[in-house]
This record gives sequence, C-alpha cells and structure tokens, in this order.
Amino acid sequence: MRLLVLTSTFPRWPDDTEPAFVQNLCNYLAENNTIDVVTPHFAGAKVREQMGPLEVYRYRYFPQQWERLAYEGGILPNLRRQPLLALLIPFFLASQLWLVCRLLRRNDYDVIHAHWVIPQAFVALLARALVRRKTPLVVTSHGGDLFALKGPVFSRLKHLIVRHAQHLTVVSSAMRDKAIGLGVPAGKVSVIPMGVDAQNTFVPPPRGARREGLIFVGRLVDKKGVEYLLQAMPAVRQQHSDARLDIIGDGPLRGELEQLVHRLGLQATVHFLGSIPNTAIPAKLQEARIAVVPSVVTDNGDQEGAPVAVMEVMACECTTIVSDYPGARDLIEDGCNGRLVPQRDPQSLALAINSLLADADTCLALGQEGRKTVQQDFDWRVVSARFQAVFDEYASPRSADA
Repeated sequence: MRLLVLTSTFPRWPDDTEPAFVQNLCNYLAENNTIDVVTPHFAGAKVREQMGPLEVYRYRYFPQQWERLAYEGGILPNLRRQPLLALLIPFFLASQLWLVCRLLRRNDYDVIHAHWVIPQAFVALLARALVRRKTPLVVTSHGGDLFALKGPVFSRLKHLIVRHAQHLTVVSSAMRDKAIGLGVPAGKVSVIPMGVDAQNTFVPPPRGARREGLIFVGRLVDKKGVEYLLQAMPAVRQQHSDARLDIIGDGPLRGELEQLVHRLGLQATVHFLGSIPNTAIPAKLQEARIAVVPSVVTDNGDQEGAPVAVMEVMACECTTIVSDYPGARDLIEDGCNGRLVPQRDPQSLALAINSLLADADTCLALGQEGRKTVQQDFDWRVVSARFQAVFDEYASPRSADA
C-alpha cells in the first residue's frame, strides 16, 4: 500500500542528532509499502529528498532563519522557552496543510499516518475534508500531545480529532486510559510503542568488555528530570569517589544544569557531551555500566510515553534505573529487568545507584533481563508488524474519493 506519514520529529540530514524513531518505523514499513513523509523544514535541510526508501517532503513556513518552531527540543519546549515562536503557528499549520492537500490530490494513498494528535492529525483531518478524500487516518500519540495540552479548547479539539480518526495508537498503557477518558472507544485505541533495532544496532558489547560509569541520554528539557539525577550525585560520590556521569544530549535547560553542577562541586564527576549522531549512541551505551532515566510528570502534565531511550539502553544490556511514572511501567519491572525509583527523589536515586555500583552480579542480571524484554516486545520487527496490521485493517480501496 501507499502511506502518507505526517510528523514534526524527523532527521533533517544524515547523522542528525534529532530523534529517529519515526524514520526507523517508516524504514521497516517501507519493506512492504511505499511511504511519503511530510515534516517541517529547518535551515540547512533539503525541501525534498529521498532518504533511503522514503520520499521526504519538508514544508517551508517562514524565512528559514526563523523556522525554529520544531526540532531541537520539540514544539512545546520551544514555545515555553521562546513564547514569541507562537507567532509562527498559523504559518506552520497553513504550510503543512497546503503541502498535505497537494499530495492528497496528486497521489492515491491507502492510509494517512499522523504522529501526534496536535498538530499533525488536526491538519490531516482538515486536508482530507478540503480535497474531499476519505483516506483512512491512523493517529499515533507520543505523550505530550495527549497529556500536556490542557484546557477546554484543547480537550474539545483532541476529542474531535480522535473521534474522526479511524484508529488511535498510543505508546503506553497509561496513555490508553487517558484516550478512553477522552471518549475514544476501547476498540479504537491500541497500545503500540515505538521500537529499537535490537538485532543489529543496539546490542550488548562483546563478553568481558569493561563497562563503567553512569550515562544519561536525552533532551535537556523539564520532563527528563536531569536536575534530580545531578542532585543525587554528591551522595553517589561519597561512596564511589571515582563515579563518572556522562550526559549526552542538548536542550534549553543545559545552561541551568551546568550551573547546578558547579554549585554542587561536580565538575570532575559530571561531563556534558552534548548531542552526538544517532549512529554513535550504541557505542556509548555499550561502554556504560548504568543508565539513569529520571523522567518526571511536569507541572503542566507533560510526560514521556514509553521512552525509546529506555529501550535502547535495555537492548544494550546496560543496567537501567528509571523514575516510576506511568509510561515506565510498561517497560520496567522493578528488580527483574531494571530498577524503578520514585520521581523527583534524589535520595532514592542515589541509593539505587550506589547499590548497583556495589553489586556487579545484580547489574549483569538486570541488564540481561532488560535485553530479553526488548527483544520480545520492542524490537522494530515486532512493532512494525503491529502497525502494519492496523493499516491493513483500515486501508480502503484507492477509489475512496468522496
């Protein structure tokens, strides 16, 4: 079949540091489908290009030096950091709508797959109405769009969108409960997380390889909870004076977090490595002994769904410590394939880290069980097959013009 994929997170060029989970899913689906991708433009990116098996279209929505609404942290964090970016939203929506309408008129798509309820699924519904097509719409919510956009206007809009979509997929059980609370019939929503390549890319290091130190990988934004990990490090260093924490990633909070490191006197312990190409991440995870993912539910409700970063860590047999928030419970069973600790609790984080640093056998066992979990439930082969089943169910004949 032919799929039209709408997303606001997608690599802008080879070896980009932007999350690649939408691209990865599309690459696996492209083994049996033709896929066109619509995503925002960014300075330095091509407006149209072939990326492997995918035809990628990037819509221009302002002079490129001002195209800063998407990428480098995501739309919501960017708006919180620079509220004036909200002035770009009408142009962003209009440009995306124009391109989607043009593609729908030009091509016969069997399914539209929109990542995020707002804005992509909203634009898909408008475009479908404007060009008078009944192309089935499958919407995937990743968390922030479902949890963080509150208030009567957004609630009504989300309800309208999911009611008119053929199917909604969410990446965690907690999100399924939230969707049903919005009025989505239980049979119309599926829990299908994103995935990882646990066969070739995110794999354990050679047996006997030395693994040491702590690692965090992710955007430096509120919901990642990095400040609580930093606050835990003085207690870790008291028991393990040679402990090292590498922070991989960038974002709007980097300056504040670097200041916190200085206030806590952790300059010799904590190292900000910045963003690195996606292709370099597996090697970093293979070198680390423990990965810490201290994510939180923010004050405005924003939270992770089922974070791909946790799956990548587990696939590499790196021992995982994760904050106990709803999306994490689909991945981690405390004491079986990782550790769950209370949110926003540096003391509990420090206790878990110190315990695992002192117990190499438990570290190894948790890491091995974590990899088994990913291989069974979160490898891209498994995940893409579940998406394909949804598309097969809802795809309609290409003559489905209104």
